[in-house]
Amino acid sequence: MGGKGWVALDIDGTITLDKYSVPKPVTDFLRQLSQEGWNIAMATGRPFAFACQALSQFDFPYIFLPQNGSVALEMPSKTLLFKRYISSEVIPLVEEAYEGIDSDFLIYAGYEKGDFCYWRPQRLSSEDLRYLEDLRKRQKEKWQPVDRFTHLEFFPLIKCFGHEMRTRQIGARLQATRKFQVTQIRDPFEEGYYLLLVTDAKASKGASLTEVFKLKGRGPRVIAAGDDENDLTLLEVADIKIAMAHAPEALQQRATFIAPPTKEYGIIQALQMALNT
Repeated sequence: MGGKGWVALDIDGTITLDKYSVPKPVTDFLRQLSQEGWNIAMATGRPFAFACQALSQFDFPYIFLPQNGSVALEMPSKTLLFKRYISSEVIPLVEEAYEGIDSDFLIYAGYEKGDFCYWRPQRLSSEDLRYLEDLRKRQKEKWQPVDRFTHLEFFPLIKCFGHEMRTRQIGARLQATRKFQVTQIRDPFEEGYYLLLVTDAKASKGASLTEVFKLKGRGPRVIAAGDDENDLTLLEVADIKIAMAHAPEALQQRATFIAPPTKEYGIIQALQMALNT
């Protein structure tokens, strides 16, 4: 499967600004690359079901790395390649990270359980409840209110949320445990809000793509593109690195190319430059 190599892409803000679809010119361009012998990988912080809505027109083979690489699937067959899930034994560490903070976190059960999201509404403020109701509606997820998270054994993702100061504080506490991979991203659909994507210490976009290389072959060249902090590891494993025009400075500093704006299908132009390098 090595072929010409890999094109590994983030979704939100990189190939689309739409919650539920990818522009046809972008889909057509990626299909052409696949037909020419390039392997396509899609790596996203989205849960499986929500990401599938955006990629519903992808009728060509690709590797899918949802929930920040906590699972790898061969598409469209949905063949499981591997999982990197969190053990419930570390939930107390997350509870400790929230000490003194009047809020709570979400736990996603995984694609094999329909991407159920478990949450504890009684722990949340009215503003948090408003935000989460919007999040639930836009992602069209099935949420299950619970009093405790004791019924969970293994799961792919913990999601924290809030304004930047709060998520930075929680993220620093979680990283200090060395039990998690923690990345902060802007909520692409609500200004001022940030999300912490918390996965197993061995699960990230870059680490999971490297595992895919071991299974499928790396090929002579890897091109990767992204627009936020959770894409740093993806760019690190690529030969040619693309950052979108609105990406944070940390991403742009590592980039081989800066892509034009997403609304102008900038990823197509950037990939054309990368392919001609």
